[in-house]
Amino acid sequence: MERGKDGRFRGHLCALIVVCASTGSVLAQSPEFRAMWVSRFEWPNADQATCKATIDDVMQTLAVNNFNAVFMQIRGQADVLYPSPYEVWSPLIGGTDPGWDPLAYMINAAHANGIEFHAYINTHTCWQSGTHAAPANADHLFFAHCDASDPARRDWLIHDSAGNPVQWHENDYVWIAPGVPAYQAYMRQQVLYVVENYDVDGVHFDRIRTPNSSYSYDPISEARRASTQSNPDNLDFSHWTRDQITRMVRDIYAAVMAVKPEVKVSAAVFPNPNTAPASVHQEATVWAQTGGLDIIVPMMYSTGGEGSTWDTRLQAWLAGCAGRHVVAGQITSEGVTWLLDQIDLTRTRGAQGNSVFSRSSFTFWDDYKSDVYQVPTALPAMSWKTGPSTGIIYGYVTDATTGQPVTDAQVVRTGSSYVGLSSGDGFYSFLLVPPGAYTLTASHPAYGSNGTAIATVAAGEVVRCDVVVNAPLPPVIAEVTPDPDSVVVGTEYSRQLSLTQGTADSWTLIEGPAGATVDSNGYLHDWTPTIAQAGQLVAFTVRATNSLGSDDESWQVQVDASAPCSPFELMDFEPYSTGANVLFRTPRYSGTTVNDLATSPDLAAVTDAVAPFSGDKCYRVEWQYLDTDPQRWMRLTTHNAPGRPNPTVLLHHLIRVRMRVDNGRFRLAAGIRETDTTAEVGDDGGSSGTIEWVGAETDIDGAPQGVLVEPMPGVWQTFIFDLQRDPIHGFTGDGILATANDKGVFEHLAFSVVDTVGPFTVYLDDIEFLCVGPADYDQDGDVDADDAMLFEDCASGTGIPAPTECADRDFDADGDVDQADFGVFQRCVSGEDIAADPACVD
Repeated sequence: MERGKDGRFRGHLCALIVVCASTGSVLAQSPEFRAMWVSRFEWPNADQATCKATIDDVMQTLAVNNFNAVFMQIRGQADVLYPSPYEVWSPLIGGTDPGWDPLAYMINAAHANGIEFHAYINTHTCWQSGTHAAPANADHLFFAHCDASDPARRDWLIHDSAGNPVQWHENDYVWIAPGVPAYQAYMRQQVLYVVENYDVDGVHFDRIRTPNSSYSYDPISEARRASTQSNPDNLDFSHWTRDQITRMVRDIYAAVMAVKPEVKVSAAVFPNPNTAPASVHQEATVWAQTGGLDIIVPMMYSTGGEGSTWDTRLQAWLAGCAGRHVVAGQITSEGVTWLLDQIDLTRTRGAQGNSVFSRSSFTFWDDYKSDVYQVPTALPAMSWKTGPSTGIIYGYVTDATTGQPVTDAQVVRTGSSYVGLSSGDGFYSFLLVPPGAYTLTASHPAYGSNGTAIATVAAGEVVRCDVVVNAPLPPVIAEVTPDPDSVVVGTEYSRQLSLTQGTADSWTLIEGPAGATVDSNGYLHDWTPTIAQAGQLVAFTVRATNSLGSDDESWQVQVDASAPCSPFELMDFEPYSTGANVLFRTPRYSGTTVNDLATSPDLAAVTDAVAPFSGDKCYRVEWQYLDTDPQRWMRLTTHNAPGRPNPTVLLHHLIRVRMRVDNGRFRLAAGIRETDTTAEVGDDGGSSGTIEWVGAETDIDGAPQGVLVEPMPGVWQTFIFDLQRDPIHGFTGDGILATANDKGVFEHLAFSVVDTVGPFTVYLDDIEFLCVGPADYDQDGDVDADDAMLFEDCASGTGIPAPTECADRDFDADGDVDQADFGVFQRCVSGEDIAADPACVD
């Protein structure tokens, strides 16, 4: 179970607000969900007797203390703690068959003690290792689909916005891309095996998300997102990615209900329903609203009582649950007082119960039994199960000729505008279907004609209705437009090709420059034009082939020289009087973060009270966080600010900021607004458009996790944000920094809490937009001795081929790095902290 926050709120209950689903009685003996999480690190043991004793103790202790449910983890990282025909045994229980069935034993022990058993399953994690070691078992899923080192074995792995596979991410997990249909079908298969073969009362999902908003740009997902067939609603990256998880949840729910409709489906989700859809592509309210979830379990791991953030979030979950149950997730580190208070508050607000993480750290048995769980209680009824008013239709779409499943067939039914998509095994589903007779139609451009079928469903029924589509067609590649296409020197050229008809068993690059490749999904990449190719038209031809034929598509790409770049001094604060507010608004100006900050201090003003980096003046900024909850951050925005509002910046600029931090530490990132402005650099570029964070790889519940800034009293530090090469993470954008004319707005600096509330005093000076010159190899805006050393590392000598990674040192494009190239390098030397000349090689 994921760990979270520790805030500092406290309050008293004074109101009864029932906003969702159930009886909402504050009486302790009323039906409610009283659960505990038991993770995979807390119960397994290779010794059978020890393991069974632990399981018995878990169930008996829960029962004696009037709990009534348990989330017991049985699958963590594509390995399992039960005998499976599909996945290997977890190393936590020895890594081999222990000779008995722990899951069957757990279920029997739970039921013998009157405890409802929910099988706790991680969904989107393929492996985890603190040392980044691969699994010991060669049969592990990792080696088939999640190995970044093998291009043929990483098709399920998350990829960053540049298309690179990412092996390790949050909490040292290997993460699976949610937009891969074969994975979606595989995950449903694992859940169904448990439901079909064990007497579970529920299945409970965790890590059912992406690690952050920037994933995944893997080839399969990108090809599907670019296709109107796989993306029928033309969703952008963020909405399409979250829709993929939503569709998987709905399909799993339909499959489970077809087997055992009494089984409860739940998920542990991020605490904030308003930010989780964008930050981790997790739309739990939509899952509930569309009938794919019985219980939402938000992991609200922070302190807080009535009127607090905790309370506000709980009410938001209740308002959005569409009558499904909300069970508030807590963590033992809150302390027993807050835990008990929050249980009372969930009752007052009308939630259906609580779950606490986790067994190994829970020491509050007596407190719970004497204060909130004094007597046993029943579990709350689910009216949509006991007295349903709608039904479910599901089925498989297959090829009439081969009987094989059809992926990404669009399936529609009469009476609904929703467009279903068949998964990797052809599975599709419709939930919350009103009673009646319906025509189902499946279509896919790879097949000759649509398939239709009739389904009649009554309330409470789960009806299977398979649809068959006609024989496949030969491939036809969609025309590449514009032709010629264009690319800037030094920027990788990539293109996702698609089909207007048929499927492709293979893609082949027939004509193209050295280095270019096309993968099995029609994704063309891996070619970055050099200076020597500037002004050229480069020809491409790609072929798609299947058993019925092939098709070629040809186009040209114009290689443009890098857009002109000139250094620009945005602000040195010298012309302004002390006390003036200029360039940046005060810390509490932004409505995004005002609630993350204390009411004072709140200062942003020119000062001469300390020695600046240069000149006589600098800028003083003061603020304090509300608490050390990791979601806290301060947005120091340029929005319509005096002096230089919304300053325009080129998206291939470097932003250099001089900063003095005397106390405390924080994480720093830059926010760039994608305005596509036509204003000159430094001028007002407007205040509309999405925002991307530069220098942050992830966020914590909305707080960007940029570079860690440590205090250095009296010392001016230098921070550089490289808008082309630094990590990009979506704030309100999609994690890709791009506009049509390569311009945007320097919208803010983001300061995120680390471990202290402050107050903070930070000084800023000499904020500049710099250019990466042709010889600025360390990309710090100048060409100095550090760059000379990097040049020398690539020197090969006349006639001796230089490594491919040294192409930017081969100025005369003759294949080597020699004295002639060094002569060009010398013309580019500017000196330390002196802006490089972008035209030094012209």
